[in-house]
Amino acid sequence: MTDKKTEKDFISCLRERRIENDCAVFIGYGNRFIGQDILPQEHKLKYLCGFTGSDGAVVITQNEVFLFVDGRYELQARQEVDLEKTKVVNLVPGLNGICDFLQKKKIKKLIYDGWCVSDCEIRKCKTDYPQIEFVEECRLLNLDKQDKIEVKERSEVYAGKTRDEKLSEQIRQLQLKQADFCLITAADSVSWLLNIYARDLPYSPVVRAYALVGADGSYNLIGDNLKTALPVMSFAEFEQWLAGQNGKILYDAESIPAHLKALIKKGETCADYCLYAKARKNKTELDGMINCHKRDGAALVKLLCWLQKNSQGKTETDIVSKLHEFRQEQSLFFSESFATISGAAENAAVVHYQPTLKNNRRLEQNNLLLLDSGGQYLDGTTDVTRTVALGKPTAAMVHDFTLVLKGHIALASAKFPKKTSGSQLDALARAPLWQEGKDFKHGTGHGVACFGNVHEGPYRISPNAPSRLPLQFSNIVTSVEPGYYKENAYGIRIENLYYTRETPDDENFLEFVPLTLVPIDKSLIDVYLLNREERAWLNNYHQKVYGCLAACVNDEEKKWLAEACSSF
Repeated sequence: MTDKKTEKDFISCLRERRIENDCAVFIGYGNRFIGQDILPQEHKLKYLCGFTGSDGAVVITQNEVFLFVDGRYELQARQEVDLEKTKVVNLVPGLNGICDFLQKKKIKKLIYDGWCVSDCEIRKCKTDYPQIEFVEECRLLNLDKQDKIEVKERSEVYAGKTRDEKLSEQIRQLQLKQADFCLITAADSVSWLLNIYARDLPYSPVVRAYALVGADGSYNLIGDNLKTALPVMSFAEFEQWLAGQNGKILYDAESIPAHLKALIKKGETCADYCLYAKARKNKTELDGMINCHKRDGAALVKLLCWLQKNSQGKTETDIVSKLHEFRQEQSLFFSESFATISGAAENAAVVHYQPTLKNNRRLEQNNLLLLDSGGQYLDGTTDVTRTVALGKPTAAMVHDFTLVLKGHIALASAKFPKKTSGSQLDALARAPLWQEGKDFKHGTGHGVACFGNVHEGPYRISPNAPSRLPLQFSNIVTSVEPGYYKENAYGIRIENLYYTRETPDDENFLEFVPLTLVPIDKSLIDVYLLNREERAWLNNYHQKVYGCLAACVNDEEKKWLAEACSSF
């Protein structure tokens, strides 16, 4: 199929050629770089049904079209798709859960693109659902970009280690496994390992390529349309190389496409070494994260100070543009780290809402603005959410905001044993909301790269965080972002980034240290709901914010900052 066909043409043609009564076609978000960002023109789900979120899957049967999304996107999906043509299903869009759904509908055959489904995922489904026949069809819906990608070198001044130093560590892993090659298929791992980046994507500097590292120290990038002095094989050349290769190849089953894994004659699954190594920031990376958050905090302070006097008549996209303007003024700025979420009033209840010229609305007095944004800087990556009162907030807004703040403080101030799971930590942030029968439908924390993907694995703070990946090391950067969303009314989220370190009095325990430096709106806090420890945390945090940023802003902004950070 080509990207010139319309949604109706594609689905009709698909049904005519392949779909019988007991057959379905699975089309997931993304491409052969599983879990990585895509370009807007590569968005298959938008092409098929109009959904613009960053996760989901479409399943097409003979008579129905289903869009699978989790709780983060359920409301957004229902607003964006034609519900007469597409049925929205609130279900984590992994293939395994979808197969359970399809089995109940007596589907006996599932067609999938082997480049866009991981080996791990398809093997589990084949084991768990023997009644379903899985049929691979490569490039089922190919919308991939074909332009040249200029690969740039990242200096060790920001990376902290040279390419050769990182490669030597990867080669030691090969030697331990007595393997000939290691195939790295996660694009962010490849970019970290080889100290490279690109401007191919609007928000992530990763180079969308694989890497093949040999035990002899050789390496190759694998990708199409790469402009670089580094050794490169195209995907077609790599498939030919695999056909004649009998050496032992290590691969990560969770990131390698099923189609590619099937071509490996002698292989062994091995967790991606880079995934874990890059999650633990070295000293240079951590220093860079600390420094870029000061500059990013200054940009947010400038925006919030400006907003206090200029909100009247402004729109959601005006806020996006103004924040970009302030970030561009900061040194080492590269790009936003994701599309800015600027949601006013009920739009903020859509967890991943993004304003466009079509849905853009004006800011309203006596309501809330939820602003979730981040920046890519050559020395680090930021991600911060602030909920701001415009005028006088209602008592309900203040109450709910304070509950979210209590949850944020509970997790941010926690001291916990090493090897505590992300699901255990997640409960700390939800407890104040749970006490009143409230909750939120997204995770509480995700890893963040240093000049890379704003969502970085493998560590998560979430009810579904795998127990085999506990937080057990220092220098892991994670978000803490509890929220509360009242449909058709308002949305609240408070997000900071933190890094882990050993507690001063016990090396077997970890604590969080704040990276984000942005005031929390005190007009939304019911101070009488905070206990003494929570007030102390908030006052200490604001004291740190003021101390770090006062010298980074002008006199008017400094005056605003002093008031915003004053103690209760």
